[in-house]
Amino acid sequence: KRAIYKMALGQDPQPISEPLGLLDGLYEMKNGDLLVTDWVTTSLFQWNKKMGMHKLVDDIKGPADFCVVPNREGLLVVQPDLVKGEIRFIQLGK
Repeated sequence: KRAIYKMALGQDPQPISEPLGLLDGLYEMKNGDLLVTDWVTTSLFQWNKKMGMHKLVDDIKGPADFCVVPNREGLLVVQPDLVKGEIRFIQLGK
């Protein structure tokens, strides 16, 4: 089942989200929220148990792994779009 899972030493992986698309990149923020890319929704989204999936950017045709760079404004997400052959720079606030 496609979802976000948590893993603990000596235990089987446990789903912590409802079924989601085809996930690729993943980053855990300081507050525990996750930044995730999804090939099905062609998006970068923020996820937590309370709000679920919140799209931040869509229309990323090939949302592969990404890089997160902390800066003065918050987080800079460097997101390649494999299908378009582009790199997007997405600034997220604090």
